[in-house]
Amino acid sequence: MHFLKKLKFPQLSKINFLHISQFFFGSAVFLLPLRIRSLLYFGDSYSFDFFNEYLAFFVHASEILLLLAFFFLGIALLFKFVTVDEFTFPPSKILIPFFILLAVSAIAVPFARDPLLALLHFWRLLEFALAAFFIASRIFDRNAILRIFVAALFFQTALATAQFFAHGELGFHFFGESFFTAETFNVAKTVLPTGEVLVRGMGTLAHANILGGLAAIALLLLAMYPRKSAPVYFVSAVIFAGMFFSFSRAAYLAFFVGIFVLLVFQFRRRIISSLAAFSIFGILLFVFGSPFFVRLQSDSGIPSRLDQISHTFEISKKNPFSVGRGAYTLSLAENFPHLENWQLQPVHNFFALKFAEESALTAFAWLAVFASLAWQTFRRKKFTALALLVATFILANFDHYFSTNFSAEAVLWIVLGFVVAEIADKKMTFRNTALRNLGIEKLK
Repeated sequence: MHFLKKLKFPQLSKINFLHISQFFFGSAVFLLPLRIRSLLYFGDSYSFDFFNEYLAFFVHASEILLLLAFFFLGIALLFKFVTVDEFTFPPSKILIPFFILLAVSAIAVPFARDPLLALLHFWRLLEFALAAFFIASRIFDRNAILRIFVAALFFQTALATAQFFAHGELGFHFFGESFFTAETFNVAKTVLPTGEVLVRGMGTLAHANILGGLAAIALLLLAMYPRKSAPVYFVSAVIFAGMFFSFSRAAYLAFFVGIFVLLVFQFRRRIISSLAAFSIFGILLFVFGSPFFVRLQSDSGIPSRLDQISHTFEISKKNPFSVGRGAYTLSLAENFPHLENWQLQPVHNFFALKFAEESALTAFAWLAVFASLAWQTFRRKKFTALALLVATFILANFDHYFSTNFSAEAVLWIVLGFVVAEIADKKMTFRNTALRNLGIEKLK
C-alpha cells in the first residue's frame, strides 16, 4: 500500500481526451486499407460451394479504433474537456439529404432476407456517417486526416507497384495481403498477346479496382492540401504509379474527369500539376503500353454491365422491399441458376446495388445526396470538392465496392465529410461575387 501511494497517477483533469480521440481516429484512417479483421457473423455465407463473404460480417481493426475515438470524444464532452460550442456544425440544409438517407436505410432493415446482417451493416453505416459528420464539424482536423490517408495510400500503391513487378504477393499477409501469384485463379490479372500473365497491383486491399479507385480519390484529395512541396509531389507520383499498375479503367476515367473539372474552373492554378500528371501517365504508357491497352479491351467473362442491370431489375421485381444488404449474390444464384459460382458478383454499379438490396428509396436517397452536394459545391465555387465528388460518382457507377468493401465504404464517407466541410466554409458564392462586383453588398 505504501508503494502504491508513492506512484503518481495522471490526474483526470490533465488528460486531454479530445487528443486521445483524435489519435484513435487518425489511427483508424491509417489502418483502413489493411485487412486486419475477424469474422463476427457468417449467416448464409456457406450456402454455396464456397465461402461467400458478401453474406458474412467482419469486424476490422480500423473499426475498433474508430469506436474508441467516438468513446473518448464522448468522455471529452462529458467532462467538459471540449464543449459543443467549439464545434463548427454544417448548415442543417446541407445535412437534410443525409438524414433522409439514414431514415430510408433504416426502413429497409426489417425487410431484409437476413435482418441481423442488415442491422449490422446499418450500424456500420451510422459509424461512418458519424465519422463524416465529425470531419465536417472540424472536430477532427481535415489536413491531418488528409495526410494520414495519403500516407496509407502511399504504402498501398508502393506495395501494388512492387506486386506488379514481382508477379505476385510480397508476404505482407499479417496486414491483409492475399496469397497470390500470376497463376492464381480468379485474381485480377492482365494476359498479354504473347501469353504472358501480369498481375494487377492491389496492395492489401481485396481487389485491384479498389486500389485504383482509392488512389484516384487520394490524388484529388491532395488538390485540397494547402502546402505543396517536393515530398508532396513525390508521394503523388508514387500514388499515381500505383493507380496505373492497378489497370483500373474506372479509376483512370474518374481521375482524369476530376482533373478536367479542375482545369475548366481553375485553369491557371491547376495547369502545371495537370501537365505533370499527363507527363507521368505518358511515360508509363510509353513503357507499359501493352498491358494497358490489353486491359482496356479485355472482357472479364462476368455478365456485361447491361446484363447485370437487367438482373438487378428482375431481382427487384420479385423483392420490391429489397433483399437486404449482402443478399444480392444469393438472390442472383436463385434467379439465374445458369451462372457459374465465380460469376455470382454484385452488380457493378453502386446505385443499382442499393436499388436491389435496400430498395428504390435508398438508391434515390443516395442520388439525392450526390446531386445536392454537387449543386452546393458548384454554387459556392468549391471546385476542388466538385472534382472530388464527380470522380467519386463515376467510380460508384462502375463498381460495387463502395457498398461491399469496408475500406471503400469508409473512404466514401470520408469524401462526403470533406465535401460538406468545404461547402460549409464561408467564402464567396457566385451570387455574392456578382453583388460585390456591383457594389451592392458591403465588404466585411
